[in-house]
Amino acid sequence: MGSRSSSGKLLDHPIELTSKVGRGSRFAVTVPSAPAQAQFAPQIAAAVAADVSRDKFVVVIEDDALVLDSVGGMLRSWGCRVLTADSLEAASAALEGEQPPDLIISDYRLANGQSGIVAIAKLREAFGGGIPAFLISGDTAPERLREAQESGHHLLHKPVRPMRLRAMVNQMVKSP
Repeated sequence: MGSRSSSGKLLDHPIELTSKVGRGSRFAVTVPSAPAQAQFAPQIAAAVAADVSRDKFVVVIEDDALVLDSVGGMLRSWGCRVLTADSLEAASAALEGEQPPDLIISDYRLANGQSGIVAIAKLREAFGGGIPAFLISGDTAPERLREAQESGHHLLHKPVRPMRLRAMVNQMVKSP
C-alpha cells in the first residue's frame, strides 16, 4: 500500500497515512503553527509566590550523611533556610541563640539508639512550643509505623520522593 492523504473534516488539518506490509504504518497530521502566548508566565509566578515553604527555617536531623545532604539540598533549592545536623546534640548546639525553627524533619532512628521522636520532643521543649515536625525512615516494620502514629507524627518512607517531601513540607508550614 502506498501513501494516502485526506483532510481532517473537524479541524480542517491535512492527515497523511503511509503504510507498508510487514513494516508498519505512519500517521501524520499537519497543524498550522501559532505564536506563543505569554499567558503562562503569570501562572508560573503565581505558583512560585504560593510556595509556603519559601524562607521557612527548617531543621533536618539525619545520621546518614548522604540523605542529610540530599534533603538539605532539596529544601535549599526550594528557598528554605536549612540547618542540618547528624544528631540531636549537634542540632541543639547549632540552634543555640537562634530563632525557633518553622519545621523539624528527623530520621526515625538516629545513631547511638537515639529516636527522632525524642529529638523532636527535646527541640520543641527547648523552644517552648509546638513546632511542626515529621519523621522519615527506611524502617517499614509495623511497630515503627505504630510508634510514629502514636507519637502524632507523620512518617515518610525512604527514599522520599521530592514531590512527596515538598507536599509534606508545605502542608506542615502552612499558616493556620
